[in-house]
Amino acid sequence: MKKTLLTLAGATLLSMSAQAEQFWADNSVSVLQGSDYEFTDTKVTTTTLEHVSGHSWGGVFLFVDRHNSANHNETYAEVSPKFTLAKMDGIVSSINAAFTYEYGAIDNQFFSASFDNYLYGVGADLKIPGLNFASATFYRAFNEGDDDNQITLTYGFSSGNFNIDGYVDYAFDNDSSEDNLHINPQFTYNVGPMIGTSNKVKLGFEYSNWSNQFGIDGQNQDAFSLILKAHL
Repeated sequence: MKKTLLTLAGATLLSMSAQAEQFWADNSVSVLQGSDYEFTDTKVTTTTLEHVSGHSWGGVFLFVDRHNSANHNETYAEVSPKFTLAKMDGIVSSINAAFTYEYGAIDNQFFSASFDNYLYGVGADLKIPGLNFASATFYRAFNEGDDDNQITLTYGFSSGNFNIDGYVDYAFDNDSSEDNLHINPQFTYNVGPMIGTSNKVKLGFEYSNWSNQFGIDGQNQDAFSLILKAHL
């Protein structure tokens, strides 16, 4: 059933894209290096490819992470289209139907595993003074039989070349695991003008605070990573 819904969603997205207008798009590649991650006791290098775009029918956000360390290798990806149901004026600028597909594959010294998660929900784009963008989405997540609910908040702020953006995920109402909260902002400064390029090149750090990581009671992550992010 999930695969059928995913196929239908993909077909709908491709059909709408073929006859819709793209308003804007941004692509980037990032390299992060940090430690203090719960899944490994060594330094982790993460390479991220990211795309975000706005269309007449809604928008798309997708990324692929590749984590590498001495004893842990992992690929994680998300594809998140949203479809505009209604537009309005005020603090709520639009109501969207939301979908996210998550894929993960882990290979380390202890085990190898992969997973596919499917999230269906409804969300709102918000106009909050001082922020470049903000959104709030409620999902029902189907996690290979370990289903739960999730609230996702996203936000972005900039002042000159200084930027803060990130997300908050709160997963709850799972019968077999604990509620968990993941707060993940990035603080960066665009050094593109300093090195003579019109493309944004950001330096900074990412902070990951994840209580009850993966729903495991008492497994709490508090990690910093240095980040270099180039917009293409």
